[in-house]
Amino acid sequence: MIVLALTALTVPASDAEARHTGNVRTQVIDMVVIHSTGGPTCDAGTGKPIWVGAGTLEENMRKIEADPKLGIHYMIDRDGTLRASVPEDEVANHVFHYSGRSIGIELINDGDGHDPFPEAQLASLVKLLRDIKQRRGIARDGIKRHSDLDHALLSCDRTQRRKVDPGAAFPYESILDRVFQP
Repeated sequence: MIVLALTALTVPASDAEARHTGNVRTQVIDMVVIHSTGGPTCDAGTGKPIWVGAGTLEENMRKIEADPKLGIHYMIDRDGTLRASVPEDEVANHVFHYSGRSIGIELINDGDGHDPFPEAQLASLVKLLRDIKQRRGIARDGIKRHSDLDHALLSCDRTQRRKVDPGAAFPYESILDRVFQP
């Protein structure tokens, strides 16, 4: 695993710097999906819906890298620290039906629409998205929020969406404008 400072992002993580858990891609990358680490889930003990908070970068990296079924390409902490995980040329299972053609980026945030996204985190995201856009030829409409793609409902509350991240506090259009400015 590699930690990149905001100013150090010029080259994507190499295979030697990231874990190998994904399958080799068979689809062209034409999308980036932005996530937040917090969100709704079903409590295993009560069977009722709960909201899981953002957690820390270290906690989230340990959890996702310990799960053989989940993966993420990048995770960005509130202070802008960027970590690479699954290499971009491999599939990281981060969104149903779209993982094979997308790069996944997790932001440390509650995803509840109230937790603000610090400027250092957003600046790191913009820099990473610009880099991916340039290398992969990603169009503006190829940068999606997880909530744009996954409309499934919680199994414990069929009125609650399962994935609402990165949440209403995420400045989506502003980020796109910053990434695609001339």
